Amino acid sequence: MRENYVYVDLPSELLPLKAVKAKNNKARLVQICAVNTETGYDLLYSFATGYHFVTYKVAVSKDEEVPSISDIYPSSSLYENEMRELFGVNVKYMKLNYHNKLYTIDEKTPFRPEQKEADVNG
Repeated sequence: MRENYVYVDLPSELLPLKAVKAKNNKARLVQICAVNTETGYDLLYSFATGYHFVTYKVAVSKDEEVPSISDIYPSSSLYENEMRELFGVNVKYMKLNYHNKLYTIDEKTPFRPEQKEADVNG
């Protein structure tokens, strides 16, 4: 891994604290990504200051709530709505909640594995 990229596992309850620290260090929010795992999701939050990148991996179960960072980084609202709508991630305390209307899609949480299984078997 390159020296200007840092990758850190982080419990979900520490996410707002790390976001505040990033904001105080004038870091920009680069991306938030959700990935399905066997037990839930890996949520990747990337921040950058200049060319120094930090990515926090937050591993959560399918039903675990994840605190929003939209009060710290308002642009995270789009990512958080996307995670909720496409994957079914439970994001709590979102400042801007589109209530599953961000995308015009035919199926609820199309990237949630058990949703796909239900569609095939149902």
